[in-house]
Parts: sequence; structure tokens; C-alpha cells
Amino acid sequence: MRILCCLDGTNSEQIARAARWLAASEPPVYGLLYVIDTDPRKEIERTRERFLRRPSGPLAPRHEQMRQAEQFSAQDILNEGLRYLPGAETLQREGRPEREIVNCAAEWRADVILILPRADYGERPAPGPKSVGHVARFVLDHAPCPVFLLRPPARGHVPPGP
Repeated sequence: MRILCCLDGTNSEQIARAARWLAASEPPVYGLLYVIDTDPRKEIERTRERFLRRPSGPLAPRHEQMRQAEQFSAQDILNEGLRYLPGAETLQREGRPEREIVNCAAEWRADVILILPRADYGERPAPGPKSVGHVARFVLDHAPCPVFLLRPPARGHVPPGP
């Protein structure tokens, strides 16, 4: 069984626990995927050009610094995943995360994708239509294989009644 584990920097332990449980029946091959989202870079440049005049000097050094920081962060996240799933294959992509996850699952021939509904930065979204982020929604709709959506524990969060 080939299990593609989608990391976001906050979910390594949860993903590893689910992957081990899922692979209890046969020897697994784990893939740890992290996607560097390049969209924010483009958005920063569009905002800069809209409100400020074009920069007079070259932007190449700044772009290179941003790229190096993203690469370092990606390697750090993949290493964290390897702590929980030693021996896993690490996969790193750049682009729109939702599309890269689906494409990687197809190219890597994943049997199942493990993903959380959204990154957990301390705030838990209320249950309902916005409880699944756009990346997870796209993967659920377009994945070439089954998707396990791993919900974090609710911890006393109950939606209000009628």
C-alpha cells in the first residue's frame, strides 16, 4: 500500500498515527509530501505594483532570499515528518498545493492520500461549510485515489443547537 501523507507544518504527528493505523494490514510505502505555495509570492508583487511604484533596483536578491527561506522551511517540515515515519520517501513540490497534491498522488501512484481539513494554527474552525479548507476540498474532489480526511479532536467544541 502506497500512502501519501500531506504535511502542512502542523500535522506530522497526526498524519503518522493515522498512516501507521492504516498500514497495519500490509507493509506500507510512505510518501511525505510538502508543497511550497508560490501563490503568496505572486500576490505580494501584485500588491506592491498596485500601491507602490515599480522598484528601481533588481528584485532578484530578495526573491532568492525568499526562495531559500521556503526551501529551508520545507526541509525542516519534511525532517519533522521523518521523525514520526522514519524511512519514508520525501517529496517536495512548488506551486498551488491543491493541484500539486493531486498531481503527485497520480505520479507517485498513491493508493490513499492522508490530509487534514486545514492547517491548525491554534484556532479551530466551527463545524459547517467552512470547516474544510480550499486545498482539502480540491483534493477530495479531484484525487485519483481514496482520500482519508483526518479531523482533529473536537475538544469540547459543539455547534449551537436550534
